[in-house]
Order: sequence, then structure tokens, then C-alpha cells
Amino acid sequence: MLKQMSARLLAELEKDLGRVSVQVVDPLDRLVQSLKLTRDALGKLKAMVLAQGFEDEDAEVDFFKRVKPAFYCHQIYCTEMYTMETGVPFGDKEQQVAFFLDELAYLERYFKKYAFQYQYYLLDAVDLDGLYFMRGKVIQSILMPNVPDLDPVFSTPMDYLFAKFRAFDLLKIFLMEKLVLLREGNAPVLVGMGADSEELRWTGETINLAELGYGLFHSGQLNNGTAGIGLIFRWLEEKFRVTIGVPAKRFAEIRSRKRLSRTHFLEQMIDALLRKMDQDDGLPGRGRDGER
Repeated sequence: MLKQMSARLLAELEKDLGRVSVQVVDPLDRLVQSLKLTRDALGKLKAMVLAQGFEDEDAEVDFFKRVKPAFYCHQIYCTEMYTMETGVPFGDKEQQVAFFLDELAYLERYFKKYAFQYQYYLLDAVDLDGLYFMRGKVIQSILMPNVPDLDPVFSTPMDYLFAKFRAFDLLKIFLMEKLVLLREGNAPVLVGMGADSEELRWTGETINLAELGYGLFHSGQLNNGTAGIGLIFRWLEEKFRVTIGVPAKRFAEIRSRKRLSRTHFLEQMIDALLRKMDQDDGLPGRGRDGER
């Protein structure tokens, strides 16, 4: 029963994590949402264990050897991925290659540090399962890894390390794929969030940004149309480091325009795009009013 319930819970978690990885662009927001999903799932998993217990020792070993690490590895993976993603050098291909090689070397050093346990993990060995994956084991031995102090009712000497091995194996695949793409010259530019990244600032009039914000809001372009206008304004202010003002007041300004069109900025954008397309197509240029 516990195994079936945990399998459904894991499938739900991985589906939600996949959605976040696709829909959430900002690395910090993605990390926060992913960690919340993972911790919530682990909380539910722990509640199941405390409520139902295990049928026998084999069931307990299987849970802490395979089931729990399959959940916990996502927490480790998301955290490490955020660190890597925000540390990638901006733009320079050779620097990015060196960065990913350093990250690979870090993973390999970790595997070597726990060489015996990693081989045990890779071989799916069973000889020490009773020592590694049963709760309450406090035997001092060179075969026992040094791990953080964890919840004694929901942890064993090795389940944390198995989760980390799983996460680091996934990270290794990610890094190797990025290196192949970079060396073939096909990888996109990867932007870190450090000092090397070029900051974008809004240098136009803030009323134009307000007009853009309302356009995004009423056309439902963000969060499948669920993002409120206040949230959109705060997001634009944060990204472009400007103060737009109170949404209702800015909308009143836009509505009350007399000399300019109510949608002056959006029409400017349309006109600029059309002129660029006409230019590329070799067509006569447009005038200010959009007419040729």
C-alpha cells in the first residue's frame, strides 16, 4: 500500500517540477517553487510512513534505499542547479566550457570521496543493506558515511547519500550535454546572474511601461492569464528598476490622453516592426501614420 501511494506521489511531484522548469523563467523563483513542491511531497511521504509503518525489514530497506532518495534527490538537484545556473559566465564560450568542466570535476571529487558507497550504489549491492537502510543504526565504522544529522524517525545512515548520488548523476548528464552543445557551437548563450551579466534598464517613459503592463494583463500573456495587474507592475518595476506607480492612476492617464492615441506606445511598437519587415522585404518605407 505504501509503495503504491508513494509511487503516485512521486509521479505527481515530478510532473509539477517539470511544469515549473518550463513555465518559470527566473532561477530564484524556480528554485523557491521547486523546493516547496519537494518539501511538501517529503512531508506527505513522512506522514505516510509514520501512519502506516513497514510490513517487515525488507520493506523498510526498500523504502530508504529507493523510495525516499527518489524524492529527496530533487531537492538536492534543484539547489545545485540554481547554484550552477546563476554562476555561468555570461556570453563567452570558452569561459562557459571551463566553468562546466570545473563543475564536472567537483562531482567526480565527491564520487571519489565516497568511492566505496558510490560503488555500492552503482552495483545495487545488498550485503550492507541492514546497516545502511535501517533506522536507529549508530555503529561506528569506516563503512559508515559522515552525513548531516537527520530526522531519526525518517532517516537512515545512507538514504541521504543515495539521494545525493542520484542528484549528482543527473547533474553529470546535464553538464556533459551542455559541454557537447558548447563544443559543437550550437548552445544558446547562458546568462548568469552575477556581475558578468549585462543589466537591462528601462530608459523610455514609464507611462509606456504601464501601457505595456496593461497590454500583457488584458491579453492574458502571463501565468496563463492569472497574473494580476499589481503583480505585473511589481514584476516590471523589479526587472527594469523603475517606479511605474499605482496601476489605476496610470490607466487613468492612458485613458485620458487627448493629443496622443490612447495606445500610443503599442502603436509605436507595431509601426516599428512593420517598417522593419517592409525594409527586409524591399518594400517602400512607411510614413509616421503607417501608410506607404
